[in-house]
Amino acid sequence: MSNYLRLKKMLYVVSLAAVSIILALIEIPWFPPFSFLKIDFSEVAILIALLVLGNKETIMVVLIRTIARRLFRGFDPADMVGEALAMFASFSIIFAFNLAKKFLKDVSKPMLYEVSVNHNKITLKEYLVYTITIGVTLSIILTTINFFFATPLYLTLPPIALSESGRVHVWAFTFIEDSFYTFGSYLVFTLTAYIPFNLVKGSVVTIVYLLLKPKMKYLEL
Repeated sequence: MSNYLRLKKMLYVVSLAAVSIILALIEIPWFPPFSFLKIDFSEVAILIALLVLGNKETIMVVLIRTIARRLFRGFDPADMVGEALAMFASFSIIFAFNLAKKFLKDVSKPMLYEVSVNHNKITLKEYLVYTITIGVTLSIILTTINFFFATPLYLTLPPIALSESGRVHVWAFTFIEDSFYTFGSYLVFTLTAYIPFNLVKGSVVTIVYLLLKPKMKYLEL
């Protein structure tokens, strides 16, 4: 690989990380009583990175975005939980994007290496496969992480600190024993909070990406 191509890739990595940080500032609160969840469009930049750069460089975009946001926003423990979830969400979308490409038998390379000249219009099949695959994958992975680890940790950290003993919990079942939740009520809370939210978030960012994708042919690569 030439030094010129390496430099170009690095510039795109940093630029897309910056775009992702800026898009994260546009937040739409989810419906009450789960308004602590917010839809943002930072994952659109991650999907564009996958299209233009490929998997390895997109992971770099996610890591640079994560480090940069923490340097600007600080290292409050509760915020760190949210940042970790955002990172897992991005990795889930990377996995789902590649899964959707397999379903569609799409063997195209990243645009930095090969710009497609066959078609630029997105078909209904592509809309359905990408939207459903990314929405469902994001929902399954993030709901699982939230159920077992993230929600117990977040709810037992200050200022919320819901555990009756004052302990911080990183496991759902010890948290349930040390809080007012029963297993049933905690399960209902996590499923009703995270499944609809992640389905909608995954679908919305995917649709925005697919609307932008045909315009990428005008990108100077």
